[in-house]
Amino acid sequence: MPRAAISSKAFLIEGGCNACGMQNTETFTIHFEDQRSAVLDHFDVPSLVQTIAQKNGWRETAIPVGIGEEEIVLKRADAVVKPRFLGDQIIYQAGDQRIQTKQLFDDNNELFEQVNNILVQLFKIEPYEMRIAVD
Repeated sequence: MPRAAISSKAFLIEGGCNACGMQNTETFTIHFEDQRSAVLDHFDVPSLVQTIAQKNGWRETAIPVGIGEEEIVLKRADAVVKPRFLGDQIIYQAGDQRIQTKQLFDDNNELFEQVNNILVQLFKIEPYEMRIAVD
């Protein structure tokens, strides 16, 4: 089972305007066994799924769905997985298989379990043993 550790760093940043004070922000990085790392957009299902899928050969691409319209999908060879965002939910669809889930989880183990469920069922990727890195 491949393994990955997720680290985070907290920063104080300027708010961007004279009236805005300092604000807390946090970044997350996933570290893989092969010494590669990737910065996550967020610590949530879509960010983890996309990062791990791309690590395993899937590529984000736009496919036309109408006149002047396109949709962003993850693709590898002839396989396509379509993510659709619905408020705080996300739907992943590959052919007739579909998984709908929350994007955010309060419990890290639930988050990792849901990410692995999507990776295994739709992307055909071996589940990852994920943990939070401790400094």
